[in-house]
Amino acid sequence: MLVLTLVLPPAAPPVGAQDAEALLSRAVVLHQSGDLEGAAALYVQVLRAYPGAGRIRSNLGAAYAGLGRYDEAVAEYRRALQTEPDPAIRKNLALALQKGGRIREAADEAALLLQADPGNRDALLLLADCRLRLGESQAAVDLLAPSAAAEPDDKAVAFLMGTALLELGRAGDAQVVMDRVFRDDSPQAHLLMGLVHTKKQDWPAARAELEKARRGDPALTGVNFLLGQALLKEMDWAGARAGFEAELRGDPNHFESNLLLGNLLREEGQTGRALEFLERAARVRPDDLALQFSMGAACLAAGRFDEARALLERVAAAAPQHQPTQAQLAVLYSRLGEKDLAASARARAGVLQKEAEARSIQGAGEVMRDLIGKSSPEAERP
Repeated sequence: MLVLTLVLPPAAPPVGAQDAEALLSRAVVLHQSGDLEGAAALYVQVLRAYPGAGRIRSNLGAAYAGLGRYDEAVAEYRRALQTEPDPAIRKNLALALQKGGRIREAADEAALLLQADPGNRDALLLLADCRLRLGESQAAVDLLAPSAAAEPDDKAVAFLMGTALLELGRAGDAQVVMDRVFRDDSPQAHLLMGLVHTKKQDWPAARAELEKARRGDPALTGVNFLLGQALLKEMDWAGARAGFEAELRGDPNHFESNLLLGNLLREEGQTGRALEFLERAARVRPDDLALQFSMGAACLAAGRFDEARALLERVAAAAPQHQPTQAQLAVLYSRLGEKDLAASARARAGVLQKEAEARSIQGAGEVMRDLIGKSSPEAERP
């Protein structure tokens, strides 16, 4: 957060300079004392007189970010950069975008910071974190590899690098990176081991490691989500839901927690609440097929048939073997009175169901693992 005692520019509109100086001084005092609402109101008054004062506008952005009003913070930071191209302001802009769930834009700003200053560790970590949040694990590995080689004892780099490698299924490489810095009984070490067991689908072992991690640091990023996922696989619906909710209290824009919690609520018939979480997930990865399927099913349950059709038909085109999508389309077409399409989708769902049962891979439940991490074709076009 950038909060400075500022000097007003010389050319002022017809508001007394002395009054503006007094307002600004008071705003800074309120800001530093934690009265962000009061500070923001005074910054707005000063900016009416000095609209081109970039650093004052940056302070207003910081106040809005502290209040959780991230879209307003982003707007103020962008305006501040027009007159004050300060890397600190751009960093705050990237952080506000990240916290507001606008991860792609946050990555773009972090990339600009890193391009201007390749040695900027904060920009590197922020960009790598954004890549992971977007599901771009290989890009995160490529980004972090030089720093991991040059600074093998950097725990933050090693943690992100190890996580990205595990997401890519490169457990051996991840272990090499992690062993250098996580030899102790730290929460991070248990979290990474929990992730290793998660990738192996050894859910009891994953749960044991993740519970240790959470006991050591209940606010550790990812620990509640991974524990919720393990509990979900063990059919502990209440425990899974509590894990996802706990993750979202610390990170309201965590994609997987929003998606899986929304899916649980949808299957419980709580369609309105489900859509709240699914729509938040859509801000992070709108083209993820699992998200589009779950959103389509929720829109169908809510009677939002046009939205449901667009989403479910997009998933069906990209993943024609996904049985639950065909089943949902059969219901949708039936409700729309399109009998031929309904019959075709129902027949297709039946064939896929029999094939699935024969392979003993997936049953009648809506299996999200077939879709998570995949994008619809539109997302892959230049």
